[in-house]
Amino acid sequence: MLKRIITVLSLFCIVFTMFSGAAVVHATELEDAVTKKNELQKQLNEITEKLNEIKDEVKKAQSLSSTYTERKEIVQQQIDALKTSIDLKRQELAIRQQQLDDKQKELDNSYAMFKQRLRAIYMSNNASELSVLLGADSFSEFLVGAETLRRISQHDTDLMEKIKVERAEIEQAKIEIEQQLADLESDCEELESKYDELAQLLKEANNQLSTAEAMKAATENDYAEILEDLEAANAEIDRLMKQASEIEYVGGYYAWPVPGYGWISSGFGWRKLYGKDNYHAGIDIAGSGIYGKNIIASNSGKVVTVVYGSTGYGYYVIIDHGGNYKTLYGHMSSISVKVGDWVSQGDVVGHVGSTGNSTGPHLHFEIRINGEKVNPTNMLVGRPADY
Repeated sequence: MLKRIITVLSLFCIVFTMFSGAAVVHATELEDAVTKKNELQKQLNEITEKLNEIKDEVKKAQSLSSTYTERKEIVQQQIDALKTSIDLKRQELAIRQQQLDDKQKELDNSYAMFKQRLRAIYMSNNASELSVLLGADSFSEFLVGAETLRRISQHDTDLMEKIKVERAEIEQAKIEIEQQLADLESDCEELESKYDELAQLLKEANNQLSTAEAMKAATENDYAEILEDLEAANAEIDRLMKQASEIEYVGGYYAWPVPGYGWISSGFGWRKLYGKDNYHAGIDIAGSGIYGKNIIASNSGKVVTVVYGSTGYGYYVIIDHGGNYKTLYGHMSSISVKVGDWVSQGDVVGHVGSTGNSTGPHLHFEIRINGEKVNPTNMLVGRPADY
């Protein structure tokens, strides 16, 4: 009889050890999975911040490149306009030079005709008076003698004086045009130098842009890898949570978890987060003055997870309601329960906060059935009407 009692007790101990050991292993695996998820979420937050900084650098480089491109185009337009002006000035200068050549020919022709008339005078008058003049080499020498001037035709002298004045005016205009041309060419050289400088700055800006875009692409790859790992970690947590509950399903309904606050700031399903598509597995309950308000157990059950995290859900609690029904309460400012506690529907489990990956005070609330996250609004009862 004693042997039978000892045998029964031994079998009981073995079975108890097996089940308690399995529970410990399950709890440890879940804890490790949550720790891994929180670390990945922290990495994701850090790389998101880095990615945003790199995106800002890309925008700055793009803006700088656009600015230099626009300025370079403006300077090129100014250079083209100056070159057009230079071509016109050169044409004007060529016209003035032709006018000078024409006036010189006109003056030479007038002087030649004048000498012909003098020869005629010589043939019809005293040769001794004009013999010296006819041997003159230039018009200036010819006009030396005052006696000769009195005998020159007034018409011829006036004509040659007029031609000389016109020629001087053209010469002055030519000098002014040459100065204007020199100024235009100097301005053009300055603009071409400025254009080269802008071209170099544009090249440097484009190099910065290429570097920033390469960093952005690499960081986005890192982001995608971490996000994939995070999704795998969430899947592992879901797998562990899908394991059979230790208690029977309590049944009943699910009460609204934040009394007096009915506004849902972010609903269940797909949304944009940090510019990317993100699946929101629960609902966010928020409102003015909600920080620190009571969070109650939506249904009766056993507290199976308590985490004081700095990333992801932050401070959060998971309650097992049996039958693979669980609720999660995230981003809490404080937690009022511990693992293993039995809570009744309406008991305070913590207070609203903004811990973890949160942009403001709110409660992130989830309902999971067999590890699948379902829309809580389809199951909750008693939502306050002041939303």
